[in-house]
Amino acid sequence: MIYNTHTMGICHSRGSGATTRRIVDALRDFGVATALVLAAAGAPSPSAEPVLPSPSAEVLALAAGPEAPTAAELLAAALLFSDAARADAARADAARADAAMAAGLEAIAAAEALAASVAGQYELGAALLAAMHARLSEYRLMESRLDRALLEGRYNCVGSSTLYAIMASAAGLRVRGVLLDDHAYCYLETAGGRVDVETTIPGGYDARKGEPPAGAADVSVRGVIALALRNRATTLDRSGQWDGALALAVDAYAYAPDPSSFSTLVGRVNNAVAYRIRSGAYGEALGLAEAAQLAYGPDRRLDEIRRSAALAAATEALRVAKPDEALALADGVAASGIADEAWLERAYAYAYAGLAERLRAAGDHLGAWALASEAVARFPAYGALSSLERTARINWARAEHNRFAALYNAGAYGEALAVVRAALALAPGDAMLLADEKAAAEAIGPGQRP
Repeated sequence: MIYNTHTMGICHSRGSGATTRRIVDALRDFGVATALVLAAAGAPSPSAEPVLPSPSAEVLALAAGPEAPTAAELLAAALLFSDAARADAARADAARADAAMAAGLEAIAAAEALAASVAGQYELGAALLAAMHARLSEYRLMESRLDRALLEGRYNCVGSSTLYAIMASAAGLRVRGVLLDDHAYCYLETAGGRVDVETTIPGGYDARKGEPPAGAADVSVRGVIALALRNRATTLDRSGQWDGALALAVDAYAYAPDPSSFSTLVGRVNNAVAYRIRSGAYGEALGLAEAAQLAYGPDRRLDEIRRSAALAAATEALRVAKPDEALALADGVAASGIADEAWLERAYAYAYAGLAERLRAAGDHLGAWALASEAVARFPAYGALSSLERTARINWARAEHNRFAALYNAGAYGEALAVVRAALALAPGDAMLLADEKAAAEAIGPGQRP
């Protein structure tokens, strides 16, 4: 007796090298598509509601001032950015903001008095650092709010750089900032040259020599003041408040539109988009990425964020699409040029596997094999499609073997031999079919016509 062999479900065939689930999981590792492609595939479209925050009115009013604001204007901005002078603050917070403003104005007055009494820019810069530290008492790594520095004496490099920049401006000195990944300090542009000021320590005047460290960002006095917003954005990021962090980064860039603030903004856009992708809000993610690209582009980083959002949305659309829709989606993404070859290989493998499985489930093994062969001819470099074609061919051969076995076991050896020889015409080297042919020929016997 000849025994039947079982065909393999194409979408789950281990022989194909990847199951459908593996293909879908792999697709999640890549990033991109267009809204048109998403709509065609039935995926959610970008939200109609704007998801990119606009700069706050208070920040826009401050940003409209002179490029080099007065010390009082810098103080007002720094307290606002420290969240100590919100327009909607509770009464207690408003009283605190007033007290911080009064203390800041006293520091400005002290700086102006030093400017009138100290001769020489170099000497004045040193006197300002000493006067500032007379007001500070405790370094705290995470304390960047200016109101805390003014009222409680607690500070970090952001708070001390901010206060020094305000006092130096009040004294008529040209002051700028240097930003590192985890630190900030100021420098003065004096008649005698550049003087670096390590503001966190009383002895930090002219303490740095030589060029700034690699990767340091040089910012204006506005850039120094905007550091409070950027630090607050980082704090919100660490607690998963992505949208709040983005709003602060938008304000920081509106006030100090320099490359360093822009990098912070791009990073917050990226995090807010990634959060939406992880939450399955693909339309919102793409809408936010496109809004940022429109508002702040052209920029390669924003282009890549949009690309990642679009491809994530396309991947989800592919996951829920019917086989015909999946193939159309893959073709649309390929035509758009936004996906890499790895994504396209997995997308086409997923689509063609679904189409081939539909044919196999209907009993059309030859059709499934033909479709897989067509896919390989179209994309000869895609190993996943080659695996699919091998599985489809094995399934067809097994189906032909089962036809042969039914006839052979019924004693219809001639018909069985005809079936297997027809199959061998399509797959002349198949070992199982060759064995079937041999068995039928032996059953018929020598000299007998099949």
